[in-house]
Amino acid sequence: MSLKSNIRQKIEYQCNNCGKQRILFIAPALQSEKVESHGYTEYADVHICKDNELQAIKLFVDTNYDVRTQVTVESKPKTEIPGITEMSGFSIPVPKKTEFLTEIIEPTKDFGGYNLFCLEIKDKLRQRNYILKTEKEGKIVKSISPLGFVEIKAKVSEDTTEEFTQEWLISLANTLESLVFLDEELLSYLGIYLDYMITSRPKEKELLELNLLLHSTKAIPHSTEEHISIFEEHVNEIYPDLNIVSYRMYKTIMESCFKNEQQTLMNVFEKIREKISQIQGFPYFISVVSNLVSFGFINLEKLEFYTIGS
Repeated sequence: MSLKSNIRQKIEYQCNNCGKQRILFIAPALQSEKVESHGYTEYADVHICKDNELQAIKLFVDTNYDVRTQVTVESKPKTEIPGITEMSGFSIPVPKKTEFLTEIIEPTKDFGGYNLFCLEIKDKLRQRNYILKTEKEGKIVKSISPLGFVEIKAKVSEDTTEEFTQEWLISLANTLESLVFLDEELLSYLGIYLDYMITSRPKEKELLELNLLLHSTKAIPHSTEEHISIFEEHVNEIYPDLNIVSYRMYKTIMESCFKNEQQTLMNVFEKIREKISQIQGFPYFISVVSNLVSFGFINLEKLEFYTIGS
């Protein structure tokens, strides 16, 4: 896209199914200069539509953040290509369907492949197959998102509990389907995170961590002077088991997010990693941020559509 401006941009459209006016605000730090080969950036809006049902809308947005084409997308179980219903009244046609592309997920160098041996994500919204694999053999566990756009197949250790793995994969599929914009580079972190986590049932905090991971390059963390003051005053009550190293990490993250308008969650991680040698990788950082978000010490500004009016 064109160079970032110093103001928040917005994408606004009317859902052709329920008639609701939907809007997405984009902070300067989240504005991208990248466009697809056809000259437009694609955004997805999965929301509760008429009859209280989920609906997927795909928007093709130009460099001025104007919606040039809008389509309703429907998953078809027996085919990789989703059904497209184009909304009338737009001046440009829907970009031609592309082949279903396969992208190899290159895991981070600390991925061990102890419990997760293979991860295949079929994303019909983005017409991509994402694959992370090792040479190990294991049992297959599958899941599918609510609208059927994201299908996941994992090969895992025989020692894992299939029920726990299934819950993790369902949560991952749901999160991927609901993303307004997927940064494919973040998929590299799924390997090490799930490899460690799928051995136990996901807790609410851990599901928040997974969501944060997949939003980390498209979310701006904010903290305030009041947040930091309350943290310092009540840290022993709120986090009674916090040691001095962890305390330093928590406070450093909050200070890095103080009046922040330019740094994404990933930017903050990279900045802190240069300061604190004890940081134990991105999953640990996300876990700390999850704790801070849960207690309201950090607020996140993400790419999310909202309904205007009733």
